[in-house]
Amino acid sequence: MFNVVIVRYGEIGTKSRQTRRWFENILMNNIREALISEEIDFKKVEAKHGRILVKTNKAREAVDVLGRVFGIVSLSPAMEIDAELDKINKTALKLFRRKKRDLGLERPRFRVTARRITKEFPLKSPEVQAKVGEYILENEESEVDLHSYDIEVGVELMEGKAYVFVDKIYSWGGLPIGTQGKVVALLSGGIDSPVAAFLMMKRGVEVIPVHIYMGEKTLEKVRRIWNQLKRYGYGGKGELIVIKPENREKIIEKLREMKKEKYTCVFCKYMMVRHADRIAREFGAKGIVMGDSLGQVASQTLENMYIVSQATDLPIYRPLVGLDKEEIVRIAKEIGTFELSTLPEDEIPFIPKHPVIRGSWEEFRKLYRAVFGEEPRKRQC
Repeated sequence: MFNVVIVRYGEIGTKSRQTRRWFENILMNNIREALISEEIDFKKVEAKHGRILVKTNKAREAVDVLGRVFGIVSLSPAMEIDAELDKINKTALKLFRRKKRDLGLERPRFRVTARRITKEFPLKSPEVQAKVGEYILENEESEVDLHSYDIEVGVELMEGKAYVFVDKIYSWGGLPIGTQGKVVALLSGGIDSPVAAFLMMKRGVEVIPVHIYMGEKTLEKVRRIWNQLKRYGYGGKGELIVIKPENREKIIEKLREMKKEKYTCVFCKYMMVRHADRIAREFGAKGIVMGDSLGQVASQTLENMYIVSQATDLPIYRPLVGLDKEEIVRIAKEIGTFELSTLPEDEIPFIPKHPVIRGSWEEFRKLYRAVFGEEPRKRQC
């Protein structure tokens, strides 16, 4: 029945004309990639007057997929018809009846919202609303209620065509992936790091996921998490990179000898960032993403995050730093990573009973020198 999906974006529309066009082109490419990867046939994807129109006879299926494409604020499966009042009335009534049936309502309250995006149609928007509303009232048991309505019939008019719809499905918004460069995201398999990666993707960043190997069970879990995140990653090409640290045992043993096991977690995170720094430079990434939430665990105090941040001179982005656990869990459930993150994983035998809570940079430097025989230093550009 539907033959087009109306795609609406938000902050892209605030950009200058040239920048907006660039953003639109990337968004349209991501839309095409999403539809092709999900094997949904479409005829055309085009930008018109602040909208993107996806011509497809599988509009419902397309909406389900495009709801995961960042940069899209809302979607409406619609009927594209010639902009003639008789056709608009009949199409609006047909969609109204279908929606009424779906809702199981005998006498639904409704309103009509019309918008002339281009001005060639002879009636003004309020007149279109009145005519369509009157036609529905004449032909179907219903009542008009502009504020507390069960059904909203939308009519958008542009370039001699009318687009009629009864659903507006809200999406994630954000910016299209590919508009903001690349970052490396450290994925541990816990609840937090996938949410951090997701939030960066939502802001248009292409994520290169890096996992520091802890065991096969955890690795399989992380693969499943990344496959779930990729469902939102249209426009990105990142594949999971797995690093097997060579000097982990050496660090742990040396700290044990010095009776400084409490610094184990800080050392491990410092070395994780060093690995991420190397990968970032190989891929031309502009920073490293971590799932730290301030004060949540011992390694995520300001003092310990400061020490870990010295491992690189690239920016470290921590999008969860001001969120509490309940907020993070809510997002994880919405994006489908929570259940995966709570699957069993490999035991980590070297976590100290009493990790350092407020580590000292000066003490860390001394320990680093004792372990590696050199000063801890940032990688240079």
